Amino acid sequence: MIKASLFTLVLLCATLAATAREGQEWLTITSFDGNSTNLPRVLLIGDSITSRYSGEVRKNLKDKAYLSVMATSKAVGDPALLDEIKTILSQYQFAVVHFNIGLHGFTPDAYRKGFPEMLETIKKYAPGAKLIWATTTPCQGEEKSWSSRKRNEIADELIKKANIPVDDLYALVMSNTNNPAVLWDGGGVHFTEAGAALQGKQVADSILKLLPQ
Repeated sequence: MIKASLFTLVLLCATLAATAREGQEWLTITSFDGNSTNLPRVLLIGDSITSRYSGEVRKNLKDKAYLSVMATSKAVGDPALLDEIKTILSQYQFAVVHFNIGLHGFTPDAYRKGFPEMLETIKKYAPGAKLIWATTTPCQGEEKSWSSRKRNEIADELIKKANIPVDDLYALVMSNTNNPAVLWDGGGVHFTEAGAALQGKQVADSILKLLPQ
């Protein structure tokens, strides 16, 4: 038993050591109306893009659902991401989970391997929730790295197999390339306030379709 436990610990340490991390990692979890139970509760899982449009989502869900938000820099394929997801899912019973972890990460292989693990973790710890996958938004000048489009192609195969509806934020951004007011801010990754609001409105609309009547 001791040898088995030691082997498990060594394997875990090796996995974490091999996980690519950024210079600054972060995690924020916020649950609005945390002590209220009259309405269904919705969870957004994502990164800084999700964090920026969450305010618009909350506004559009007013009097229809309570909102929780988990935004993280952890990449798909990082075991710590699964722990973070378990933490928030253990706190409430969620009616809908709208999720995307796409911008962070380093290789397509890690994303392809880690995506099923993330999906199974959400399904296991939120068994009664309806799920919505949000496509990863494009960055300005994606040719500099492996693109959001590639991430979406990998995710699409798995999402179709799981029969999960898709909130296509990638298409929303690409359909507004002639409207600079709702596109990227100076960094080329995040969006203007108007752009984040546009995304948040679409996210809320996709959630409202799945809320219990």
